[in-house]
Amino acid sequence: MSRLLELLGIGMPTAVSPDDPRWWGGTPVSEAGVRVTADSAMTLSTFWACVRFLSETIGSLPIMIYRREADGTRGRATDNPLYDVLQRRPNDWQTAVEFKSMMQGHALLRGNAYAHILPGRRGAVDQLVPIHPDRVKIERLSNGRLRYMVAQKGRPALPYTPEEIFHLRGMSSDGVTGMSVIDYAANSVGLTMAAERYGSRFFKNDSRPGGILTTDKKLGTGTPERMRARWRETQAGSHRGDVAILEEGLDFKAIGVPPEEAQFLQTREHQALDVCRWFGVAPHMVGVPGSVTEWGSGLEQLGRGVVTYTLMPWMVRWQEAIGRDLIIAPQTYYAEFVTEALLRGDTAARYEAYATARQWGWVSVNEIRRWENMNPVEGGDVYLQPMNMTDAESATADTATNSGALVTPKTAMSAPNATNGVGVKGANGVGVAEHYQLLARSAAGRLVRKELAALDKEQERAGDDLGAWHTAVADFYQAHAALVADTMQVNLFTAAAYCQYRIGEWLMDSGAAEANELKAIDALVMLATETDNEDEDEY
Repeated sequence: MSRLLELLGIGMPTAVSPDDPRWWGGTPVSEAGVRVTADSAMTLSTFWACVRFLSETIGSLPIMIYRREADGTRGRATDNPLYDVLQRRPNDWQTAVEFKSMMQGHALLRGNAYAHILPGRRGAVDQLVPIHPDRVKIERLSNGRLRYMVAQKGRPALPYTPEEIFHLRGMSSDGVTGMSVIDYAANSVGLTMAAERYGSRFFKNDSRPGGILTTDKKLGTGTPERMRARWRETQAGSHRGDVAILEEGLDFKAIGVPPEEAQFLQTREHQALDVCRWFGVAPHMVGVPGSVTEWGSGLEQLGRGVVTYTLMPWMVRWQEAIGRDLIIAPQTYYAEFVTEALLRGDTAARYEAYATARQWGWVSVNEIRRWENMNPVEGGDVYLQPMNMTDAESATADTATNSGALVTPKTAMSAPNATNGVGVKGANGVGVAEHYQLLARSAAGRLVRKELAALDKEQERAGDDLGAWHTAVADFYQAHAALVADTMQVNLFTAAAYCQYRIGEWLMDSGAAEANELKAIDALVMLATETDNEDEDEY
């Protein structure tokens, strides 16, 4: 047989080395000499942490199916069979979190994630059976359609149509298959693995690398080998640091470079940051020491940064892949991740935001309770409407007179004989108009005193720096407008006009602005009690 092969010009087959690429299907070898695979890369702590962070975070976020309503609103389509598939049980053996985490991990490491779509009792999508990406090859047919060839153990590959496969792909150069981070990051990851291996070898041996023993004497046959073995026996490993006994006038000279001098630790830290860059993960999210972020320092800012810059691209890929492969009526239904849990601030900030939204009629009590995982309460679906934005026809909660007429600050001021106290009486025996005047003046006085106290501090802080002073005044009143609107029950436009008027006073003559305390109080009372807006231009 060998003679026949020789005559045909065909060499005899030789044993293939375990390092030969043929064993690995062309797996890339880094320039550091390390062969990089998805499994070997996952032995790196930073690589593992990035994949785990993205996979588990995406896996733990709920995917909701929503229905587009005719009036432009939306509602959760809990009656859609796909809702149960994505929210509870995608197949017979995996939970929703396990399935999403595994699919995300496949997409991160290999650029693609696949699942076989099986119809059944829950409809056209009853089960999503995951397929390992290494078993799938995509072919483009002459008609432009795709065909998924899935390798079977011990059998020919089976073809599947796009309607039978849920395909989540990462960044792609051809629009068909996603790009594997392993292929492109081989050199970077290989260098990291080489540094890890070097460190392991160094500490396993626990001796200074590289050195020579010198002597002026001539050594006999076999003496160098005996001395080398003796040196390793007494100075390497756990014997490092023992007293060395040198024979034959030997002198030891170290020529190796200690890892500190070679910046071994800095190399490892740099490579950890490099791995984070490949995955788009902020280093502080995977525990890389010394890393900083410009996303902010609070929980809400960090959560928003993670969602916006790291998770959002993948969430959009998931949502659009679900719409393409799984949803039968995409004009009516669509999928969306629920990210509120990641965007929550601290308790105090959350409750303050809820209070503002509730007071100004943006949300109802039950909406707030649902965000906080609480059950709804009776009557909790009512939306409040600020009193100064309510007219007589739509008001439902204004103070009522004995005759059933609605009384508000403005209607009280405009009522007949209101200014002389004749008509509806308050609890203190004065007319309603006077009662509202007293309330408005008391509230205005508190606001103006707050202004004076705050700006006195800002003026002391700014000193002679006019630029800092002007900025401080503008910043204060910009935030103060909401408090004015809330306290005096006026709309935000009116409150902003008052604040602009006060900014001008402070910047022109801070002494006069401080002395005009009564004038400022009168202005606020006028805003709260006037019957029209004819005087608004004054401010």
